[in-house]
Amino acid sequence: MIRRSLLSFVLLLGLLSPCAAQRFLPTNCTALVELLPAPPANDSPAGRADLETVLHVQADRTPEQVKRAKRVASQSVTSFARPVLGEWFHSREVPRTMALFDEIGRESRKVIDDQVKRRWNRKRPYLYSTEVHPVVGRPDNTSYPSGHAAAAALWGTILSAAFPEKTAEFQAQIHEVMWCRVLGGAHYPSDTVAGELLGEAIAKEMLKSDAMQAALRTMREEISPHLGASGMAAPQPPLAQ
Repeated sequence: MIRRSLLSFVLLLGLLSPCAAQRFLPTNCTALVELLPAPPANDSPAGRADLETVLHVQADRTPEQVKRAKRVASQSVTSFARPVLGEWFHSREVPRTMALFDEIGRESRKVIDDQVKRRWNRKRPYLYSTEVHPVVGRPDNTSYPSGHAAAAALWGTILSAAFPEKTAEFQAQIHEVMWCRVLGGAHYPSDTVAGELLGEAIAKEMLKSDAMQAALRTMREEISPHLGASGMAAPQPPLAQ
């Protein structure tokens, strides 16, 4: 009887605490889940502008833009960061950093995919309008917010905390991901803006934890030798919160 009551209590805690038993995020992630406003309705001025932007971009799409969109569609933290850190940035070179980003990804997806996307359940542009012809894969999940943009903002914010001298470069990479999801026909602009806001907010919440501060030190220790003296922050400022 006591064991059954304890089990019921643990299950209840899991329902009330969407981020329970995680290392980098707090127990209660309600503020993150409720952060974003609703996406614009399809028949609203903002919703019509969203669709018109996708269609105008599609009409003027160049082969080079298609190539960019396809590169971003299969993004990973390594492909995201290589333009900033260098072509050497692969999992075999920084295994501890990759393990940390695997864990960061698992925790963040519980918020982005399992809760926020399902909360709004917005159809992809190509499912709403037959005029939209994507040149990237057609994800089977919902459109708002963009998971690609959220992941890019999450990675970029955390990597900027580890290497603040490269913040502008990581920010440029985030914007590249956002625009490429519109170029590819997979998202509305408002999806990518919402993704950036959510990913950045998740990263900032993670950066409050002692575990993430230790993770940043590990990243710096493992990545800095590959960058050379010119790529290192000297001296290191206090870690971002």
